[in-house]
Amino acid sequence: LESIGAGFGIGSIIRSLADRRHAKEERQAQTGTLPSLTITSIDNLVNGLGNGERVAQVDALTILGAATVMFMDEPSVCDITVPPNGKCIVVGDLHGQLDDLLHLFKTFGQPSEKLTWIFNGDLVDRGDHACEIVLLIFALKLKHPKFVFINRGNHEEPHINIYSGFEEECMAKYDHRVFQMFHAAFVWLPYACLVNGKTLVLHGGLPRDETVSVNDIRNIARGPDVCSEKHNMGNEEWIRDVLWSDPHHDPEFLGYELSSRGAGVLWGKDATHRFLDKEGLAAMVRSHQCVQNGVEAAHDGRVYTVFSASNYCGTSGNLGAAVVFSHGDEKPTQVYQWDQSKLSSIAGQVITSRQSREQKRLAAVRQAAEYIVENKTALMEYYRKVDSAATGVVSFFEWAKGLATVLQVRLAWQKLVSGLVSADDMDASCDGVRYDRWLQRFTVELKGGCKEWQEEVVGKISAAVLQSGGDLVRAFKEIDTDASGEISNEEFKVAVRTRLPSLAVLSDAQLDAVVNAFDADGSGQVDVHEFADMLKRHIARSIQKSTKGADLDVVGLQWHTKAEPEQAIECETPKTGLERVLADAVAQLFFTHRRELFHIWHTYFDVEKKGSISADEFVRSVQALDTEGGTGMLSDGSLRRLVEVLDTNGDGRIDFMEFSRNIGSLVERVHGNPPNQR
Repeated sequence: LESIGAGFGIGSIIRSLADRRHAKEERQAQTGTLPSLTITSIDNLVNGLGNGERVAQVDALTILGAATVMFMDEPSVCDITVPPNGKCIVVGDLHGQLDDLLHLFKTFGQPSEKLTWIFNGDLVDRGDHACEIVLLIFALKLKHPKFVFINRGNHEEPHINIYSGFEEECMAKYDHRVFQMFHAAFVWLPYACLVNGKTLVLHGGLPRDETVSVNDIRNIARGPDVCSEKHNMGNEEWIRDVLWSDPHHDPEFLGYELSSRGAGVLWGKDATHRFLDKEGLAAMVRSHQCVQNGVEAAHDGRVYTVFSASNYCGTSGNLGAAVVFSHGDEKPTQVYQWDQSKLSSIAGQVITSRQSREQKRLAAVRQAAEYIVENKTALMEYYRKVDSAATGVVSFFEWAKGLATVLQVRLAWQKLVSGLVSADDMDASCDGVRYDRWLQRFTVELKGGCKEWQEEVVGKISAAVLQSGGDLVRAFKEIDTDASGEISNEEFKVAVRTRLPSLAVLSDAQLDAVVNAFDADGSGQVDVHEFADMLKRHIARSIQKSTKGADLDVVGLQWHTKAEPEQAIECETPKTGLERVLADAVAQLFFTHRRELFHIWHTYFDVEKKGSISADEFVRSVQALDTEGGTGMLSDGSLRRLVEVLDTNGDGRIDFMEFSRNIGSLVERVHGNPPNQR
């Protein structure tokens, strides 16, 4: 892709890869540039989600965009061989119940060369934390692509999500764009895994067509509109059966019959034996059904149903379960079960909230307004083109069609007319929209503040500046590549996509909106005063929030790419063994508290806002943090030695620039690099 070196324009990436998905060498080269989270951030994500924090929207978009590209390069059936002394764990339906997933990670550990995870579909709907489940699993997939596999379930489908809760959850936590990005990834998920060459793992069950083989499933197309005859040559029924079918509840039943679910079939044990014997397989593991003990064997022990959402929807009372393969196993040889009521971390009822119809409509109107702001130019071009007579008016049909065509967002646009179009925007007969006047009403209202996702973007820029030393003027000059004294939209976009991989996912329109937030005087360019003022105001708001004791509800994440290894970060590296031990201890200490450094500084160190603190004050502050939950390695003497390392100007005091430049780099270097680089 032409755009991937500069960053992730998600729409263009997906379209280009879909058009050229057979160019394998090119895709492999692109996959090599995919961003992934640092090791520190993976741990931070697991811990933060467990404490009720959420993933920032820009990070969510990055995870989803990168994962989509990765899934495109996977086969429809993934082959997994469990290594000696290794395990492969198959997780069934989770349905938004995050605590069950975190319990499994706590029990078995995160993915590694010795521990492969298969998530067998239906990650979303019903429970309240489907966004967090998918983002966590996808982030782990990006970090450990060979040890995490996700099969598609029947609930990884937008038409199901509209009625089962996931769309509503996405709209409450993010917006409709994010909901669409989830599904841009879902349509590329594989259909099955083959473990040790002997057990087929898929979500639903067997196709009713007995001529279908595992190789046929390997050749089923994936991607948008996959159930159309154009894509799968009339075999789209196979997909529905693989995702929706169940073993017949009558152990004596033979053959097939249509499922009452409305898709898929019920199949008998004779069909199981014929299929597995024909393919040389020992067993099948599937999910899709809530079973009381979390796992259930059928058809002479050759079909296993595994369901991992314990006490499903807070009312079912079922156990959660996962099945485990070891090296050489032809069938799962271990079952792990848990009882939600006996685990304090996940005790309690799962409650799924619902919004009223009017609340949903108002939320859709607010979201639509943001899309319109970001795409005003393209909408104007569209309407002028269809308005060939230059009347300045388009019909309501063309108005809605233009929004759907330009924005590429699935919303019931004609139902949103009353929220988006006022009487003044209509023509005299009220039969159409005066599009020029209508579009003028949609402006970026960001002067003095940003919408939530844009605030997150400014926050990441602020953090990057602080970590590099906090010199706002120097940061401005680095972005202002032509030394004109002003930052153009293009310079800003290049800088963001080159240096901040987690923000490269944003579209040009989104980044333009952020530039407009900096451009206080509306000149179309950002000067050094506007740049510094926006970042200072953001930092001040963050400090005010932290000093008031407000909890930060967003997980702090850091990204790196293979093209930009983490060693490239400039830092003042401790040179002696003692300093290295101290650096490790301090880095672990600040990682444990999971707060951005300027929050830590003003909350625990410079509480009186003097600008700098003495060596004694620094030592006491770190020891207080250490006592609260640190490493226990930091003695008074060792901390005073560390003060000497941090005090780069030798004045006997530590200011925020010295603190952020050294501690921030140590945290990233020590806890961000893979083990073989540390």
